[in-house]
Amino acid sequence: MITVYTITYNESLLLQFMIDHYRTRFPGCRIVVYDNMSTDDTVKIVLANGCEVVPFDTNNQFQDRRHMEIKNSCWKNALTDWVLICDLDELLDINMAELKAEESVGASIIRSEFYDMINMEDNLDLAGMKYGARSDRPGKSCLFNKKLIGEINYGPGCHECNPIGTVAYSNKAYKLYHYSSINENLTIEKFRLYRTRLSPENLKNGWGIQYLLTPEQIREEYAAERSKAIKVR
Repeated sequence: MITVYTITYNESLLLQFMIDHYRTRFPGCRIVVYDNMSTDDTVKIVLANGCEVVPFDTNNQFQDRRHMEIKNSCWKNALTDWVLICDLDELLDINMAELKAEESVGASIIRSEFYDMINMEDNLDLAGMKYGARSDRPGKSCLFNKKLIGEINYGPGCHECNPIGTVAYSNKAYKLYHYSSINENLTIEKFRLYRTRLSPENLKNGWGIQYLLTPEQIREEYAAERSKAIKVR
């Protein structure tokens, strides 16, 4: 019923978890991965799960502009009416029955509530991450009907968009789990790597500036998130 599109760069830890999430809710769904020249096992995992890989090269730069271009166009040749465009660490909690119900009442875009998930332990147990907090950032319009929406017009980070077409939002907002805080040391290393890859345009516009946080600031954020986290899964 849907086609899922995502962008990856060295996401071997989270990738299988993400694939299983959507394949459980939408059995047999097509998943297309735009891979930014990963150097780990990302591509191997994608292919082992029967997903499709579309490589793209940014000369080892993290470019939000390129991500926007992909997310605003990758879905236009989908064979399904419904398309889901998400970051690899974003899991929308909706299933086929719920989507069919929304479609039956005329919804063309599914609303979401953004939850920042936090690992309460210092491990890599993704399935055990049940705690998080409602984010101050708006939920993303990541699932929509391409038969009714001609353009989605995502901005940087895709929290905002300007859809064109028959725009009818779902009455219900579904939880969108953001698995960005899996492990302190892992996050520190990821941010260090991404900091070196931020494009000049990103730095100029303040896109992806979370990657400029110091290890001390990251550890402080983990402590703060854990102190206010509640069970949301």
